[in-house]
Amino acid sequence: MQINMDEKGVVEDIYEEMCSYENLESAFIRARRGKTLKTYVIEFEKKLKENLMQLRAELLMQKYSPQPLKTFILRDPKTRKISKSAFRDRVVHHAVCNLIEPVFDSRFIHDSFANRIGKGTFNAVKRFDEFKRKVSKNNTLRCYILKADVKGYFDNVDHKILIQILSKRIRDERAMRLITKIIANHKDGSANKGMPLGNLTSQFFANVYLNELDQYVKHKLRAKYYIRYVDDFAILHQSRKALEDYKERIDIFLKEKLCLKLHPDKSRIIKLESGIGFLGFRVFYHHKLLARKNMRKFEKNLEQMGRQYMAGKLRREKVIEKFEGWLAYAVHANTYKYRRRMTSRFNFLFPFWESIEITSVKKHENFNHKIDASRIEFTQLKTLQLIKKGMSVNQIAEARGINEGTVWAHAAKLIEHHQLQLKSILGSLKIKKILANIKSPEDKLKAIKERINDESISYDETNCVLANIRGKHKKKSANYFINWYQRTNCFRKCYFNKDRRQDCRVKFQQLAAKSARLYFTKTEFLDFFNSYVKICALPEKDKRKYVSWREFRQSIQKKVPQP
Repeated sequence: MQINMDEKGVVEDIYEEMCSYENLESAFIRARRGKTLKTYVIEFEKKLKENLMQLRAELLMQKYSPQPLKTFILRDPKTRKISKSAFRDRVVHHAVCNLIEPVFDSRFIHDSFANRIGKGTFNAVKRFDEFKRKVSKNNTLRCYILKADVKGYFDNVDHKILIQILSKRIRDERAMRLITKIIANHKDGSANKGMPLGNLTSQFFANVYLNELDQYVKHKLRAKYYIRYVDDFAILHQSRKALEDYKERIDIFLKEKLCLKLHPDKSRIIKLESGIGFLGFRVFYHHKLLARKNMRKFEKNLEQMGRQYMAGKLRREKVIEKFEGWLAYAVHANTYKYRRRMTSRFNFLFPFWESIEITSVKKHENFNHKIDASRIEFTQLKTLQLIKKGMSVNQIAEARGINEGTVWAHAAKLIEHHQLQLKSILGSLKIKKILANIKSPEDKLKAIKERINDESISYDETNCVLANIRGKHKKKSANYFINWYQRTNCFRKCYFNKDRRQDCRVKFQQLAAKSARLYFTKTEFLDFFNSYVKICALPEKDKRKYVSWREFRQSIQKKVPQP
């Protein structure tokens, strides 16, 4: 939405635009986002035009009055009072923010990260990483951080000061009268103080109010490395004395200008080497960890979901969705081993029932792949990463500070678990020569080496080829063979029948769900699939028939569909 501002960033006569039907309709679409199945949204949408016209009439005649807030208490991770506005009031909040947010956002500093498009928690943590490298000169100098928090911020925002700040940029009496009504709707604690947690306008006004602090820190104190997220902020510097001076002057500014004060226990100057808690992470020079309270909260929620799942109140697909959301958060810290351990335990925490509803096949396939990958050790995966970069065994050993024999052992394990192709580490001539002298997967390395009788071929290279054979004969998870069967048999036999393949794909994921803990050899899986599983719709003869790659390619060239 285009807002007309003068050269000083001041807007006038925006109330008519704020009350327009188009703006209210846009506000409704934003307000219902993520809540389309809520009863109050459905009821409002049934008579959408009528409700929006009624709201518009109230606003234009200045008879609009917000309904009282509904409050409830959250005690995880700390006790907080959340206030909830009626849905029609939330539409008004969005209508107001649609118009005034661009006016103020352009005046915010770059390093204010809360409740702004393109900012957010993870970008704030990335910016913090950038600052710590610059201040410490890539960890060659000591770095101090003033980590501070405003005490009881939302409960102590002064309404009069907030309205004065807003009126500097908004020169429209009717718009300011509406904003004043919204702010005054919070009637809890001290008179003319506080903003309710949970409202869109509160999030926006929180940034407007503390933008005064941002401007003071950046332009008066000239602190170069400053980041703020709502009422939490950090300043990085090489001098503890400079940060002590900043802290004292910021506290005075907050008391005199904004009627706020720093939290005495949560505002401290810390050495970076000791680790600093910032936005749910514990940040060090070279790595980040998740805050312990966040890990405990996740494990507690997982247990609670487990109980709901066992009681039949929660679908496994919903659990996967929440679990992957947590993984997406945890991946921003150095939590590989922890994520792998939790992933590998997932099937034990959430066992499968006889029937399972599949609405997103890809989601199940991706998650099953993560579970299989979690069984590979972390150190072996680090070696795999370097092999994929094209590094030789000698280069990997030198880069990681380990023996070449250890790198070869990692490669053998990866080949055995089908994470690495044999030809990516050995030439075809050597592979053929070694294969010709292996009699069985249980063959001994010494016996194979004696039969080869070639000094240019090492024990480690022989072990990799033997690992490849062991991998082919080794029992693997049902999910591995399900993916293999779909890639080869299903794809080749039903190449011209995409709908049939899609139907079977859902059934395969249901089978993967039921058979998560089963392990097979290739022969055992084929016997299991052909004799006990009813997925394939082809006649029995065609179902058991093997279609080679050559046959498949010829059928494609001739455009002859398989049965």
